[in-house]
Parts: sequence; structure tokens; C-alpha cells
Amino acid sequence: METTDFHEIFTRVKKQLAPYGKKMEIRLDTTSSYQLYIIKNVELFGRQFKECYFSGAVVQKTMVSLHFFPIYTHPKECIIPPAIKKNLKGKSCFNFKKLDDEQEKALGLLLKDGFDLYNKKFDL
Repeated sequence: METTDFHEIFTRVKKQLAPYGKKMEIRLDTTSSYQLYIIKNVELFGRQFKECYFSGAVVQKTMVSLHFFPIYTHPKECIIPPAIKKNLKGKSCFNFKKLDDEQEKALGLLLKDGFDLYNKKFDL
């Protein structure tokens, strides 16, 4: 089912993100924003960090944006499903003005792959 209602899109995206909140810190959880962080020492780009952003979604004025950090930190290891490739704007931000079932499924696969990658790299 395709929708263009931004709050409904956000709810569907948040539903995909929520299971990962069990292994991460939910930094923000409102009706229009949701953010997940890894609270653990990690090494990225040759530097040590005490925490690492994983992903988050926010309702914008004209779309819902999903920021997905694994695609930024490990671009060669993250495979973007074709159904959402056109939604990628910049290096790590996906923008949705509509969301259909195929895109939602692809988003779920991307999030799982990113989580599995970070779990392998950072032992979550």
C-alpha cells in the first residue's frame, strides 16, 4: 500500500528502526523524530569515538528523511536495494515523499544489513 502521508511514512519507517533500539540507545523518540546511537567505543576513519550514530528518521516539511550512517562509514559494504536507490540524496540520507510496500521491505533489508555490518565490526 502506497502512502504520501508523511506521518504515516514516518510511522512505517520508525517501525523498521524500532527493533534495533534493543541493542542501541534511543536518543530521540517523538511523533516526528527517532534516532538510534551505538553507545560503545568504536573506531571509524582511524579515530576513536565513544558513541556512533546508527540511523534516524525525521518528518520534514516536504518529506520524511532517513539518515543511515553505515552507508557513510562503509559505502563499499552497504548494498542499496534498487527499490530505494532513487531515494538516496547525498551520501547517507534517503528522502521519502511516498512509501510503498516494496520500498518498505527494501528499507528493512538495508537496516538489517547495516546492523549486521556494525554488529560484526563493533560487536554490538
